[in-house]
Amino acid sequence: MGKLFGPGLAARTGNLSRAECVMRLIVLLAVLFVANGTAWGQPSAKPTTAAETTRAKALKAKVTVDYKDVRLGDVLKEFAAQVDMKADVILFWTYGKDFPFAQKVTYACKDKPLEVALDELFKKDGLGYVVVSKDGDKHDGWVLLTTTGERGTEKGAEPPPRPATAAEEAEAVEKLALAKKLIELKKDEQAKTVLTFILKRYPGAKVAPEAKELLAKLTK
Repeated sequence: MGKLFGPGLAARTGNLSRAECVMRLIVLLAVLFVANGTAWGQPSAKPTTAAETTRAKALKAKVTVDYKDVRLGDVLKEFAAQVDMKADVILFWTYGKDFPFAQKVTYACKDKPLEVALDELFKKDGLGYVVVSKDGDKHDGWVLLTTTGERGTEKGAEPPPRPATAAEEAEAVEKLALAKKLIELKKDEQAKTVLTFILKRYPGAKVAPEAKELLAKLTK
């Protein structure tokens, strides 16, 4: 972290004001949070039990095929049969609109995880698949085959962030004020860290859009 958080921090803080010490500590915590991604409780969408099973078992099962000029649908049926035998889980396919299940393909692989085989098989034609994760849906846990290149999850399917609590909102406001102060002091890199912290830790805060805008200006 250069001079700001290098060795001997305690020895150098004797002449600093309390406010500046607090500022430096908050920036340090922001750095640690950003480095650890979602380790501090970043909200995420939890998949259904059926979808989790498909992702953890079916897509990880190793498959072996060697086909020349056969229907794509037949290759997928063979994949499902091998998953059933090797992972002891039933894999169901469901075809999305215009999926070319009758298209002739040539493909071979040996002991590759199904998700890798699907990536290789689908890459050329921009095909995709989505693991359905919807409680109560009759296709929950099935694999939806698409023509839009997904790899397991829907594009843009991430849920909107939950609204911040009153306490989180207050903390976000405080951090935004700190970021603005750092910008005034020409400490743009530290300001970026704090702004990134706000967007990761408080994505649903009312001040998040302003933090995002400021971060965009600093990264131009």
